[in-house]
Amino acid sequence: MESFPIAAAGLRLNCLDYGGDANPALLFLHGGSAHAHWWDYTAPNLTDQWHPLAIDQRGHGDSDWSEQWSYGSSHYVEDIHAIVSNWKHGAPVLIGHSMGCHNALLYAATHPDSPRAIVVVDIAPDYSQRAVDFLRTFADKSPRRFASFDEACANFRLLPRETKATPEVLRHLAKFTFKQLDDGSWTHKLDRRTLIREPIDIWPILQNVRCPALIVKVSDSFVLDREVARQMASKMARGTMTEVGNSFHHVMLDNPVAFVKTLREFLSSL
Repeated sequence: MESFPIAAAGLRLNCLDYGGDANPALLFLHGGSAHAHWWDYTAPNLTDQWHPLAIDQRGHGDSDWSEQWSYGSSHYVEDIHAIVSNWKHGAPVLIGHSMGCHNALLYAATHPDSPRAIVVVDIAPDYSQRAVDFLRTFADKSPRRFASFDEACANFRLLPRETKATPEVLRHLAKFTFKQLDDGSWTHKLDRRTLIREPIDIWPILQNVRCPALIVKVSDSFVLDREVARQMASKMARGTMTEVGNSFHHVMLDNPVAFVKTLREFLSSL
């Protein structure tokens, strides 16, 4: 795996390339407050037939922050469009988790001829004012500082917090989550303004998604209702729905073996 910068809408985004250069491209989109390394237990297992890449979306991980707030779904979609329009890898399969799903869905609905397919992992195609208000409570808090890297890692938590991931997996993620400040303390790399969201409703334009689309319901997650997942699939021209068991919301960390199997089955049908 190598890391390199990629230009998108005036910002420098960090991109991970897991190998498989001669194969068709997969572009992984992480969820809110996460980063590209969320896919480290998924992407390397697909390089035999695919070329997986993952970006730190703007304001996340090692990517640039915007000067003024520009962290709405349309801004993330603008980044995806800039990346895909200018790279050499052809039409990608977009694989999004949580917030990354909104970005993949909106991109596929507004650029229907661009993606080869999309995978939507555990989120509904809308974002209510209630959810926006909930996240705003986190955005308004000052970022925590820790005296050491070990203390920062010990305080690393997922959101939602429920997980079956091992301590080794969580520590691996934590290694890429924190940065050291000039005074020697450690803090989260995240631009907390990314937690300021806008309400969004993609339901009315799901019918514009023409490429093959897989909706992944995660068994123990409360984020996406099973019936809502079925309705999402039915709204799209080539939508299907499946379920991955023994996992909470962060399925790529909780049950990567089953998740990779699910992806392989879908990708082999393209």
